[in-house]
Amino acid sequence: MKLGKVLIISAILVLTLITSVYAAEPEITATSSVVIDCIDGKILYSKNMKEKLYPASLTNVLTAILVVENCNMQDNVTISQNAVSSVQTGYLTANIAPGEVLTVEQLLNLILISSYNDVANALAEHVAGSKEQFVEMMNQKAKEIGCENSNFVNNTGEHDSEHYSTAYDMALIGKYAMKYDVIKEIIKKTKYTLPVNVAFNKPERTYYTTNEMLLTGSGNYYKYGKGLKTAFTTPAGYCLMAYAEKKDIPLVAVTMKSTTSDSRYKDAKKVLEYAYDNNVLRTIATEGTTMQTLNIKKGTQDTKKLNAVVEKNIVGVVKAENENSNIEAKVTINEGLKAPVEKGTVIGEAVYEIEGKEYKTNLVAETNVEKSHTGLIFLLIFIGLIILLGGLKARAIYKRKKVLKKIRRK
Repeated sequence: MKLGKVLIISAILVLTLITSVYAAEPEITATSSVVIDCIDGKILYSKNMKEKLYPASLTNVLTAILVVENCNMQDNVTISQNAVSSVQTGYLTANIAPGEVLTVEQLLNLILISSYNDVANALAEHVAGSKEQFVEMMNQKAKEIGCENSNFVNNTGEHDSEHYSTAYDMALIGKYAMKYDVIKEIIKKTKYTLPVNVAFNKPERTYYTTNEMLLTGSGNYYKYGKGLKTAFTTPAGYCLMAYAEKKDIPLVAVTMKSTTSDSRYKDAKKVLEYAYDNNVLRTIATEGTTMQTLNIKKGTQDTKKLNAVVEKNIVGVVKAENENSNIEAKVTINEGLKAPVEKGTVIGEAVYEIEGKEYKTNLVAETNVEKSHTGLIFLLIFIGLIILLGGLKARAIYKRKKVLKKIRRK
């Protein structure tokens, strides 16, 4: 076999091995998509992630954040006529009645399990007094979260040409929402039931999730999926914000403007699996690791040697190829350290860098450093000697005078 052919075959084999280890980037129908991890916010996959599109009822995740941050879950909400009647034709309602009283927790379940605009309206009025004021809060909160290409003009996601966002901004909102256990608990439910309300002639009402990733009998079931939010309008297309947990890595994936309802789930599964196949959770720093040993000024002989140790564990999501790569830490120790030093006191900082991201941790004192009193002891001894010598000299002078006095008498 000629050398050229051997080299070509070898190259093909190498490429085959590489692609078998690291998953190829997926092909999806969605116009825009992104996957970020909920630990660092690192982007693990993207496609047109900053293209401005209509988010439809993905908007409700931002609504839910403001509700959680501004309400007690057991607060009562009286449903207004405006909350019910202002829903645009063609959008979902939960069949709640004006004057009906429900708790914040009940209403929060309904907007996250499905997309009931009358419920979202009632919550907006409860939080801010009016939908208009609530929308102002939404835009302010979006900016705080880090959204740079979003503008919200209503609290439900009802179509408006000026109501837009991006896959990346919506992923930031989703990641932020996962800070709250109450939201994480609601989004994984497949149904929710309101009890009978005799006063309003309402029977028991059960509402079902629109998220097929949670349904085991569905062809779109994803065993690592923990729910979040589906959305659809004709201008927005089929959208999905998905939360998943696998390999101890929590991820948020957003797909916007997929071609069909099924394709949004397939798109989301593809990008999530791509992210999981190509990334790992790595320990960056381990609590208690000694980074530097110091000699502390004015410390006792037994305690003056002090270890500066890592305060707490740091983990991060890194590419699989960097799972075991070496990470150097830049250590900075506070100036002017001297005894006494109490165990656990922050005495410096360690900065690790991998894949262009910095991870910082405090360095703390591993043990107590007691202040040495040796100098004081020597000073006291010196003073004591001076006093002793002065006393001896005075005694000698006294004796001499006494002897001289006796001689004169003779």
